[in-house]
Amino acid sequence: MQFIFDSRRLQALADREQAAYRAAKPFPHLVVDDFLRPEAARAIADAIPAADSGLAWDRYAAEGFEMKLASSREEDLPETVCRALHELNAGPMLRFLEALTGIDHLLPDPQLLGGGVHLVGRGGHLGVHADFNWHPGLQAHRRINLLLYFNQDWDPAWGGDLELWSTDAARRERSIAPLFNRAVIFNTRSDTFHGHPAPLATPEGVWRRSIAMYYYTTQRPEDEIREPHNTRYKGMHLP
Repeated sequence: MQFIFDSRRLQALADREQAAYRAAKPFPHLVVDDFLRPEAARAIADAIPAADSGLAWDRYAAEGFEMKLASSREEDLPETVCRALHELNAGPMLRFLEALTGIDHLLPDPQLLGGGVHLVGRGGHLGVHADFNWHPGLQAHRRINLLLYFNQDWDPAWGGDLELWSTDAARRERSIAPLFNRAVIFNTRSDTFHGHPAPLATPEGVWRRSIAMYYYTTQRPEDEIREPHNTRYKGMHLP
């Protein structure tokens, strides 16, 4: 079976980049261009529903915190998108992520809690935050984010860069443009702050499109353990 990604290429990438990933600042992360097979990336981009498609989007509209559309309902999403979600949750992807990150015994999330397809339009944003740290359905700790972008011909003037912030939420350390077929992989802890806080300046009808996948373990290092919490935005975060 041919997956939407080349598993041999990804395993070689994990072997080559694992040290750089784990040493990256402000927290472990890696940016990978051309993450999916080109034909798969184009097919997924073509299949992602438009904002006005009639899909029953979940709408996040807390101004100052986040403004976006999201869907994790596989029964409503196109077959091509569902296949992508399944393969990003499959064994070859988990093995790649384990090799890259050094985090063993990763679990996928078939419930796609908080994940799936995300659309952000003109004026939309996602405030700097640390993610929820506990999945009550899986009874597991959130450990890894994989964000995949599907934005063809993205104009830097529109903004939308993913920002990685220092672990005390005091300053931006890195900005990453949401370019087509680019993946950003990073550890998630209660102090891994990130977001795209500036309102998008896209033309009307142009959306920042991504797929978000999250991975879990039943245990985590003792020094990373915090009481279960929801998304914590900068200024409202844990000590």
